[in-house]
Amino acid sequence: MAGHKILLTGAVVAIAVMSALAIALVTWERNGETADGDSASTDPIAATGTLAPTTVLFGDTLRARVDVVVDKTVIDADGVQLTTAFGQWKPVHEPQESREDSGDTAYLRTTYVLRCLTRFCVPARETEQLDFEPAEVSYEALVGDGSQRLSLDVPWPRLVVHSRIGEGVDDRRDVLAAPWRADLVTLPLLAYRISPGLLLALLLSAGVALIALAGVLVYRAIPDRKPPPEPEPEPIPVATLLEQALAFLEAPATSNGAPERRRALELVADEVESWGDTRLATTARSLAWSEHAPESKTTKAFAAELRSRMESLNGNAG
Repeated sequence: MAGHKILLTGAVVAIAVMSALAIALVTWERNGETADGDSASTDPIAATGTLAPTTVLFGDTLRARVDVVVDKTVIDADGVQLTTAFGQWKPVHEPQESREDSGDTAYLRTTYVLRCLTRFCVPARETEQLDFEPAEVSYEALVGDGSQRLSLDVPWPRLVVHSRIGEGVDDRRDVLAAPWRADLVTLPLLAYRISPGLLLALLLSAGVALIALAGVLVYRAIPDRKPPPEPEPEPIPVATLLEQALAFLEAPATSNGAPERRRALELVADEVESWGDTRLATTARSLAWSEHAPESKTTKAFAAELRSRMESLNGNAG
C-alpha cells in the first residue's frame, strides 16, 4: 500500500514538472516572437512585393505591386525611390503610384501592369516557373551626424506560367491545324489615340485645303493673258514730190507764190521727162520759164492734164 502511494506521488510530481517545462517553453517562444515583432516594428521602412495572379497563361496580364511603409520621423517619404526589372515582361502603361499618410507613417504603393507576348515568354514545357529580380527601394537615412543613401531588396513571389498548348487537345483538333488556343479576355480593348470619325473629318478637311492650295498655286503659275494690243493706225501716206507739186499748182495763186510755182513746174518737167513724155515736159518748162508768171488758171489746167496722163499710165500698168 505504501509503495502504491509512492508511485502515485512520483507520477504527480513528474506530470507537474513536465507541465512547468511546457509552460516555460511556450513563454520563451512567445517572448522571442514578441522581441522579433518589436524589432521589426522599430524598422523605419518596410516593403513587400506581390504578384496577382501568381499563376498565369502565356499572354495573360500580370499585376506587380510594391507596398512600402515609411516612418516619416526617420525617413523622408518623398525621397523614396523604387527600381524594378521584369525582364521580357513589359509594362502595358505607366505604373500607378499612390500615397496615404497616417500620423507619422506614410504608405506608398506602386502598381505595374505587365504582359509578355514575345517568343521568349513561351514556356519550353507545359509549365514553367519564373523568378523576377528583386525590386530595390532606396531611401535617405540618418547615419551618425549625416545621411546616407541605403537600399532595401524586395523579393517577388514565384510566378508560374502555363503554356496554352494542352495535352490531349491534339486528338480533338484537325491534325493540320496549329495546336494553339487563344484567349483574348485578358487583352485590353482596342483603343485609339483619336476618334476615327474625328480623324476622318480632319483628313477630309486637310485634303480639301491641299486641293484649294494646289488650285491657287496653279492659278498663280498661269501667265496673265493680256488682250492683244490694238493695231497701230496706218501711217498717213507721204505725198511724193510730184503730188506735192501738183497740189501746189492746183492751189489758188498767191501774191508772192510765183517763184514756188515755177520750181513746181520745173520739178514736174523733170519727172514727166523721166517717163518719156517730152510733150508734157516741154509744156511744163515753157510755163516755168515764161516771161510772165504762170497764171493759176493755166497751172490748174496743166495739173488736170497731167493727172489724166498719170491715171492712164497707172491703168496700163495694172
